[in-house]
Amino acid sequence: MRQTKILAVIVGLLTAACANAGDVYKYVDERGNTLYTDKPMPGAVLVSAGNLRPQSVVQREYSAQQTATANQLNSSNQRIADNQTNQRAADQVARDLEATRLDRCKKAREAYESTINSRRIYREKPNGEREYLNDAELAQARVDTLKQKDAICGPQG
Repeated sequence: MRQTKILAVIVGLLTAACANAGDVYKYVDERGNTLYTDKPMPGAVLVSAGNLRPQSVVQREYSAQQTATANQLNSSNQRIADNQTNQRAADQVARDLEATRLDRCKKAREAYESTINSRRIYREKPNGEREYLNDAELAQARVDTLKQKDAICGPQG
């Protein structure tokens, strides 16, 4: 009698533990003992088909999962939008820099052409008087404007 009570308690505990784990199978071993397991075996009978959760729990879990997925998608979409905005801004800056470089190159070319075509170049003194460059200074001014043009426009500029 006492052995039966102990066996019943063990079976109850196993059934409760297995109910949380999934399906429960009952079988009789070669000695005639009744055993319970969560693994299907030849000759075993399905006693419990797992732990069925209430529909409200299933709905709450599904809703939480959907919310988490939506939050992930929103976060991902925001990162993509930010990257696209940053790329558009970088492209605009590159275009603006190129336009500015072209404008500076044009002015440097004009300055170089002016020094090449000029027979005389002057510099202004602090009092407003003009001081004309001698031939050596004129040659150096032409070299300097060529260097400035090359620095801005490049050697082919």
